[in-house]
Amino acid sequence: MIKRVLVDTDIILDVALARNPFLESSKLVLALLENYIAVGFITSNEITNLYYILRKSGGDANARKFIAEILKYLTVITVEHADILHALTSPIADFKDSVQHNAALRNQCDCIITRNLDDYKYSDLAVYSPIDFLSLYKEII
Repeated sequence: MIKRVLVDTDIILDVALARNPFLESSKLVLALLENYIAVGFITSNEITNLYYILRKSGGDANARKFIAEILKYLTVITVEHADILHALTSPIADFKDSVQHNAALRNQCDCIITRNLDDYKYSDLAVYSPIDFLSLYKEII
């Protein structure tokens, strides 16, 4: 069973911004991680990107409150110099996704959960949509 999961920004924003039709499956992914059925991770650069987007849509206090809540069950992994260097030459075309992929690899994540599956087609990790990831745990949820 998958134990260590990197959660892409789009999944978290689906919940924070109540983006339909993705809200329900993304909420279930975060609930699974909040209940420690798997261990969730987020990269340090995702945090700053989340803050920027959430501050613009709902203000500073709300952005900080949401981030504080998800950090109760998502562990921040750093982006290191080597992650950036690898991303520069990676076959993963989206630079941000490549940086996250390299940080996830270095931190021994088992998979990445994202709605942007095409961005990770050259991933060395398993990549799941929220619905596909949840299907792995169908006996539990």
